[in-house]
Amino acid sequence: MSKVRVELFIAWPPTSLCSKLVELTKRVISELGEQVELVIYQRGQPYPIQPTIGFMRARKTVKLPAVFVDGELLSERELPSEEKLRSEIKRRLEK
Repeated sequence: MSKVRVELFIAWPPTSLCSKLVELTKRVISELGEQVELVIYQRGQPYPIQPTIGFMRARKTVKLPAVFVDGELLSERELPSEEKLRSEIKRRLEK
């Protein structure tokens, strides 16, 4: 089973919606264990690690906040439901 990367792209400083997305994502990931890596990018700030190719392609046009799972856009400009995020991560863990 390979590790799944969840990337969040949020505003700097974070808006209330961005903060809610970070909380929701951390809650979902805490249930799924160490096989999920969370990376948070803040617009206008240096990236902490090299982003996925999918994130790099979308970063200039995507609406914030945005969620990428293994480089594919899952949600932008709104919070995904916990179930939508959880099921997408689980689906990728099973690959």
